[in-house]
Amino acid sequence: GFLEKEGKPYCLPDFYRLFAPKCFGCDQPVREKYLSAANQLWHPECFVCTDCLSPFSDGCFYEIDSRPLCPLHYHARKGLLCGGCRAPISGRCVSAMGKRFHPEHFVCAFCLKQLNQGVFKEQNEKPYCAGCHEKLFV
Repeated sequence: GFLEKEGKPYCLPDFYRLFAPKCFGCDQPVREKYLSAANQLWHPECFVCTDCLSPFSDGCFYEIDSRPLCPLHYHARKGLLCGGCRAPISGRCVSAMGKRFHPEHFVCAFCLKQLNQGVFKEQNEKPYCAGCHEKLFV
């Protein structure tokens, strides 16, 4: 059991350590099964979300700085999670109080009616419709 490179013999562990490409996830040699994603080589078990370490069961992933991320953590890093439901936002959103919301989740903190006119009063970092704000705080 040895492999040869440029006329020199190497035992298998040394050959793989010295010459095999390295997995971007674990930095160990890639010997057999691997996948290529995000411009890197990975052992299949190492290709997981950088933040939650969950595999990409549907094969879909996002990437930041050559690191794979699941949709939830990608959107969290980009500041695109709904301030109401904490799910990723794609499409229309409401920006208010330094957060983003799905339009249907930007609601009065008391009566839970959708604040679709963009008019609201803020109290203790929560949005209120004018009527509830007046009843509760004035």
